[in-house]
Amino acid sequence: MTGYRGVAATLSLFLCTLTGCVAALQNSPLPDGLALRNIAQADAGEPFAVNGTGVAAAMTKGTLQVIDLSVGTGRILAPAPASALCFSPGGQRLAAAFATNGKSLLQIFDLKGKLLAELVVPGRVTSLAWRSEQELLAAAVTLKKYSFGTELAGLLYRWDGAAPPVVTTLNNVTVRPQIASLPEETLYRSLSLAVSPYGDEIAYSFLKDPPVFAPYLRIAVRHIESGAEREVAQSPVDSRGLLYAPDGESLLVGEARGISRRLSLPDGREIDAWPVPGNNAALSPSGSYAFLDGRLYQGGRNLVWLPEATGAFLPDGSGLIISQSGKLSIVTGLNEARRPVPTGNLDQILELRRQRMLGLITEKEFKSQKKRVPAI
Repeated sequence: MTGYRGVAATLSLFLCTLTGCVAALQNSPLPDGLALRNIAQADAGEPFAVNGTGVAAAMTKGTLQVIDLSVGTGRILAPAPASALCFSPGGQRLAAAFATNGKSLLQIFDLKGKLLAELVVPGRVTSLAWRSEQELLAAAVTLKKYSFGTELAGLLYRWDGAAPPVVTTLNNVTVRPQIASLPEETLYRSLSLAVSPYGDEIAYSFLKDPPVFAPYLRIAVRHIESGAEREVAQSPVDSRGLLYAPDGESLLVGEARGISRRLSLPDGREIDAWPVPGNNAALSPSGSYAFLDGRLYQGGRNLVWLPEATGAFLPDGSGLIISQSGKLSIVTGLNEARRPVPTGNLDQILELRRQRMLGLITEKEFKSQKKRVPAI
């Protein structure tokens, strides 16, 4: 169950505090079996991404580069830092977003640095996710300021890199002046996006500011094709972190109050919890490991703390790439479990998931009918 309920995790954190854990990666002790190797330089605090062919994308000295993880050498793709990065499922294309003058430039590159497509959209792109090899999803926030408040619109762009994008308004809200006075980065961060491993749903957060009650982030799951959606949780305004678990049936939600939760879909029931906000979160391909705000968990056990580090697991689960103190490094020796894969006809499973989202079948009926889907 929850890692923070274990005595070992609490004792580990207490001892770390007493001994004065340092921020330098090489001075952070790793458990037996895990190994650490520096790979390349990367600007601290900037986004990065990794694919399954041994390539990373990161900012180095203010430029966007693709880096060969085996040798640590990079190739410049763009002369400016990106605000979001994401490799396609096959790892052969990289999507990047660049914020400029109230707009965002979306670009798609191949691994040799060739620009394949580009698109300018209003507002700030806050999240990128590939739904498939052919379709990129981008979430963007636009701000319009008035004397009585500020209007925030959350937009979903579906783009194949060729035709004009399909645009959907996820949410639109006018916040009161006291909320509008928050730093713009906090307002932009209110929209996060994650795509289901099945590619049929997204989870997203968006700011709500009811007249009588305190503002909060609404966490919802939305079926992409039908537009049907439901709320699954609420979080504090300055929360970050939203990830689907590999099985597609649960969601990791970070909360600013100092806790991260994994919630069952569709009922929102808490399955696991960790004593960290989850501002920077990553899950291994099987879900065996979680890297939350620099802490590596295996199940409920806190293995190591790497202060101020952000991470991304390699798609095959063989390692964890971390960015810390201006460096990219890899942690190897993970005992990754087998990644869950659909065991039945995918089209039939997707249809059952659609019917569940539309309320045509109950969760009990979904599970019963899913068991009868023939294997492929």
